[in-house]
Amino acid sequence: MSIRSTDKAKTRQAQECYFEQGRLFEEYIRLLFNQDHFHLKKWRQSGTLPKDTYIHDLCYPDLELIFVGKNQHPFAVECKWRTEFKRGKIDWATRKQITRYEEFEFKRAMPVFIAIGVGGAPANPEKLFVTPLCNLKNYTEISEEQLIKYKRKPTQRFFYNTIIPGLT
Repeated sequence: MSIRSTDKAKTRQAQECYFEQGRLFEEYIRLLFNQDHFHLKKWRQSGTLPKDTYIHDLCYPDLELIFVGKNQHPFAVECKWRTEFKRGKIDWATRKQITRYEEFEFKRAMPVFIAIGVGGAPANPEKLFVTPLCNLKNYTEISEEQLIKYKRKPTQRFFYNTIIPGLT
């Protein structure tokens, strides 16, 4: 086996591990929504695709849900898990990803929330931050200090505020 093919295999393994971590964090976030009040409309699960395969829909937020109360309130959640803050910061998204999330929010007239887990494991993060996209859309990199106001208990189930649309 050549060095080049070994490097490709290692890169592929690392990518598969990255996508598996993403899938586990998405599952963790999904389970924080009570199925009696939140209906999962769509789950764009993390996963690897064959090279040169592009599916536009996969560029949108990971989860689409509907809060069912007196009325139905659709919203989306983009899930990001990072192992740690490096020098007090994390790269949470690229400018291109943020633009796609904004496009989705505008075209679907549906609020997008960002759920960021840091530390621990994807299925059990040490820290969890949740905020509307509008609070992060100007940053590709964000510090823990900036996120602290969006911190929540990682095991607390979600509630949807219908007066001021938001997840608490």
